[in-house]
Amino acid sequence: MRSASDGAPWCVIGAGPSGLAAVRHLVAAGIPAECLEREAGIGGNWRFGSGTSRVFASTRLISSKRLTEFADFPMPGHFPAYPDHRQCLAYLESYAAHFGLGRHIRTGVSVSSVEPAGPPGAGWVVHTGAEPRRYAGIVIASGHNHVPLRPAIPGSFAGDLLHSADYKSPTEPVALAGRRVLVIGAGNSGCDIAVECARHAAVTVHSTRRGYYVVPRFVFGRPADLRGERLLKMKAPLWLRRLVALRGIARTVGLPWKHGLPRPDHRLFETHPIINSELLRQIDAGAIRPAGDVAAFEGSTVVFGAGHREDFDVVICATGYQTTFPFIDCRLLGAATASGVPRLFMNLLHPTRDDIAVVGLIQPDSGQWGITDVQARLVAGMAAAGRTSPRAAGWLYARRQRPLRPGPIRYVASPRHSLEVEHFSYRRELERLVAAVDRRLRREARVSAGA
Repeated sequence: MRSASDGAPWCVIGAGPSGLAAVRHLVAAGIPAECLEREAGIGGNWRFGSGTSRVFASTRLISSKRLTEFADFPMPGHFPAYPDHRQCLAYLESYAAHFGLGRHIRTGVSVSSVEPAGPPGAGWVVHTGAEPRRYAGIVIASGHNHVPLRPAIPGSFAGDLLHSADYKSPTEPVALAGRRVLVIGAGNSGCDIAVECARHAAVTVHSTRRGYYVVPRFVFGRPADLRGERLLKMKAPLWLRRLVALRGIARTVGLPWKHGLPRPDHRLFETHPIINSELLRQIDAGAIRPAGDVAAFEGSTVVFGAGHREDFDVVICATGYQTTFPFIDCRLLGAATASGVPRLFMNLLHPTRDDIAVVGLIQPDSGQWGITDVQARLVAGMAAAGRTSPRAAGWLYARRQRPLRPGPIRYVASPRHSLEVEHFSYRRELERLVAAVDRRLRREARVSAGA
């Protein structure tokens, strides 16, 4: 269905990397846009210390800067290969300044609810602390790392129990020095926190459900993801990419079972990559002790699945986040999966409406910002088509009804992978769609000019 075309602006919710890209491309396409950000400044998750930020003091990118940056705004050459959160925020602020996005952003504005203004095509009403306002379209770019997913462990823990969402440093919110710490979860946050704890705590135990491959940040002096990208551009088959990657891992940090860890029950690339150059070294040194799944809490005692029992002072659950959109009825985003993720076309576009999209609702196996940049270009093309090009809008509508070809990777079935995409094939498909919409927009503009 076509969106409202009476000149009302689009609303972008959130001024993190995805929201900034959405505003930048909507405005570039001639679509008036306003971005609402609840925090005092832009940057989203990368504004360390803000109420919604989930990074901690030592956080840095796990993807290299060249595979993270926006395509038309490179990160500075003096940045390290893996910038820290301060550099990431500085980069995002520079991006906003370069494209003049500040005049389109209102900070300190929290969206309480979003509802249709009427039937499809009538736009949306956004409620904040001020007077409700009508918009022609909505881009949700508020991120998906807000509501912690806490493990359902029987019993209660008598010590300090926190989620990685609350962890900021070895001293905040609790001091770890000299204490017995258990970290639960094998995601990148869990592994980074375990490494950091090992430098301060008296005992650090790392609990995981299964074995995982660990990829170093650098392979023979070059970022690991750039080496993988070269093989992807050469159209190397998956089996060859696995073989080359496994040999690189073996010759740098070593394969997990060489460090006494269980063999993974899946093939390389079938889980979200763990990027860490220190974890296995700390395990070898005895500073981190691996453990299996947690079965129960009994006061200060943790009972593991194998029956082992051990006392701890602090438990940190690095167990991910729930996918939630508290300000909108998720039925308005289409049917939801069992994990609560809406069934959007490419995790981006509503299957039938041309006036709403969710940018950034992905977890790629490489850098995200450059991909959300292409997502934002497609959303801007959809918005422009809804105003000026019925044929382009109709083509994109029809394309969204067709099933997507499955990606090259079959991910392990778990909530952790509900948003996972293989970055290279996903981005290529987005770029094809953007190019197709742009061609139709230009063609219709020429026809209109000739008339």
